[in-house]
Amino acid sequence: MRRILSLLGMAAALVALAGAPASAAVKGTTSLVGPALAGQPLTVTASITSATPIAPYEYSIENMCWFSGHYSGHFDSSERFDIAGPWFDVGGFPTTTVQVNLNDVPSGSACKVSIARGPTIVKGSTTPYTVN
Repeated sequence: MRRILSLLGMAAALVALAGAPASAAVKGTTSLVGPALAGQPLTVTASITSATPIAPYEYSIENMCWFSGHYSGHFDSSERFDIAGPWFDVGGFPTTTVQVNLNDVPSGSACKVSIARGPTIVKGSTTPYTVN
């Protein structure tokens, strides 16, 4: 009986691990298109590397800014919105371009933009920048 329970436990662990590579394989990048200017929208290019196809609204852009110019404490401004697409093939990677809002963000603010999947920031996708 003990051996059967042990084998069932090992089988459950293998099933759980089988789903891990798909989520662990997701990586992303963000890059700024042009300078980050106070009071102006900022264009951001987002790319995803994933073993599975990307569905609309599966990923979102998260932009956070600290008006003090330092990445410490609670942020002063944040924006998060789902990415509907369209996603284009750029060098073999699904890529899209979006705009983040810097209308109320003063010059000298420290900000970072990332790709999120649910509550989790996608590995490699955070780009820090300073608003001019």
